[in-house]
Amino acid sequence: MIHTVVIRVKGYKMEKILYFDYCTIPVLIIVLFATLMRKMTKGLANRLFITIIILSCINTVFDLGMEFLNGDDQNVLLSVCCYGYYTLRNGTVVLYALFIFAITRTWYRLKSAALKVAIAAPYAVILVLLFTNPFTNKIFVISDANVCERGDWLIVFYGITAVYAVGELLYLIYCKRFLNFDKWVALMSLLVLSFIAVMVQLFYPHVLLEMFANSIALLLVALLVLRPEEMLSSSTVGLLSWKAYKMELKKIIATKQPVQIAVVRFVNAYEILTYLGEDRYYSYMRSVAEQVNQLYKKVYFELYFEHPDNMYIVFDSCDDKLEDETQKLYPLMKDRMKEIDSSGIIPEPRICMLRYPKDLERYEDIVILGHKFHGLIPYEQTFCRASDIIGTKDFEIGSNMDSILNRALTRQSFEMYYQPIYSLKEKKFVSAEALIRLNDLEHGFISPAVFIPAAESKGLILPIGDFVLESVYRFISELDFEKLGLKYIEVNLSVAQCLQKDLPQKIEELEEKYHVTPDKINFEITETTYENIGDVIHENLQAITARGYTFSLDDYGTGYSNIQRVSRLPLKIIKIDKTMVDDMDTPDGMTIMRNTVRMMKEIKKELVVEGVEQAEPLEKLAAMNCDYIQGFYFSRPLPQKEFVRFIMEHNGVM
Repeated sequence: MIHTVVIRVKGYKMEKILYFDYCTIPVLIIVLFATLMRKMTKGLANRLFITIIILSCINTVFDLGMEFLNGDDQNVLLSVCCYGYYTLRNGTVVLYALFIFAITRTWYRLKSAALKVAIAAPYAVILVLLFTNPFTNKIFVISDANVCERGDWLIVFYGITAVYAVGELLYLIYCKRFLNFDKWVALMSLLVLSFIAVMVQLFYPHVLLEMFANSIALLLVALLVLRPEEMLSSSTVGLLSWKAYKMELKKIIATKQPVQIAVVRFVNAYEILTYLGEDRYYSYMRSVAEQVNQLYKKVYFELYFEHPDNMYIVFDSCDDKLEDETQKLYPLMKDRMKEIDSSGIIPEPRICMLRYPKDLERYEDIVILGHKFHGLIPYEQTFCRASDIIGTKDFEIGSNMDSILNRALTRQSFEMYYQPIYSLKEKKFVSAEALIRLNDLEHGFISPAVFIPAAESKGLILPIGDFVLESVYRFISELDFEKLGLKYIEVNLSVAQCLQKDLPQKIEELEEKYHVTPDKINFEITETTYENIGDVIHENLQAITARGYTFSLDDYGTGYSNIQRVSRLPLKIIKIDKTMVDDMDTPDGMTIMRNTVRMMKEIKKELVVEGVEQAEPLEKLAAMNCDYIQGFYFSRPLPQKEFVRFIMEHNGVM
């Protein structure tokens, strides 16, 4: 049976259906509970949304009160419900307009006096009409029978609501480019559903549909717009996330809002995280966030966290005083660590202040600056301005890496260098490691330490790997190995290459194209490759080995290699990293090197020791019966023609 209440409108009796209002309250409570439980409480948009939910819930109670108190003796309560309903009903429309400004990151436009008046004036008219209603009875009137009856001017309220709805609709259409499509649709749904409900209720006042439609729209906004998986950090810090920062940054750039961004980089974050453990580390980060909130409590800002080492503070203000305040963060962060841990561990934050769009305008440049600025300033410097960094060669290279890599692939700016490898037993150079170099037309020589990680992150490592393979096979086909005294060339394979199912086929095709036999190539893989070994990598290594190729493990000593793991892999050569050579200056380092050489010999592995730069370690390694030496002591990596001349000269080739 449908629950109804009999009311009187303009002298006529009418039954109102209340079940829509009954459903509205639990829906709003669920939305509010879910919003709070998902910790969607930070940020202006979230706070406005929570306010809208609470006021909508109170408004629904007023709506129900108006119906239940009609015809009763509670004249005062009925008046309170009427005035409360009409005040909040239109007030939530204004709040939704502000919510749209906040969610689209165009809040700064409200600094315009004209826009403030445009938003506030219609609602001010409503408040004036409600204030004068006891004298005019034009909005509603409480009759002698204690019944709330509509007044002639109530249609003005609907007209003002329509003005807000049309304005918000047009603004959302304008802001469509700032939002994902699903979020835009969810925001539009509140306007569309509310409009339909208002029209229904205008012509059929007994159907209380308006508040229910509003609650369903708010539910859609909560589900599709305010997503905690996008906004909150996945760690237990409880701050807005790196993904949320990137989304906000794109909105800032799309709206061209002038802002200041303070980037805080903890350069020793991994060490602190390892030492403290996750719980205490995140406790420290939360305490830092509290300090930030206290420091800037008079300024509007948003705080974001990129696990595990970056914080971003985005200020709507471009006040010069913010720079002075931001420099206070460094000592505060160190002091807070003393409260968390008394052992003496010291955080090393570095802070950079950036102004958009004055310093940088492109999204990619701002992201790069946040990740790279600490490496572009002296280590002892704790604070810098973006304007001090922008324009340096390293920053220009980093910000233009996409075009640099694409240009290198299309214009063949890559070059192959070869570093000779010396055989202690044969007393001559018997092989070399192929190393790729990049000499850009605009930026000159770019270190592999810079362009290789960039290529990996941008998905360009595979074409670069193909270039290396093609170049080496072609180079070998042009040489007379026996005449030069060379046995093979070492070629690095990346993890991405090893994951290609057609890698063995590519190698077979290169063999046939350049008539190069497998014994002329030795492939190098890193620890990362076999730590992440899966079916594809395992099958590829087995297939390539079956064709007669050999493998070496590069950079032994930099990770978690152990003899047992090394002995199970199809490896012919182990390459000892330079760090172990450098440690030979100490008794412990010398002992580790001596035992490493002995163990590798016992499991029948050949040894190449990298990074040998002086005669003293060379003599010690020779005494240990190491097989091969690679390093600056003999030669730096050389371009192809210079390498051939070097080998001919030092191997006595005429």
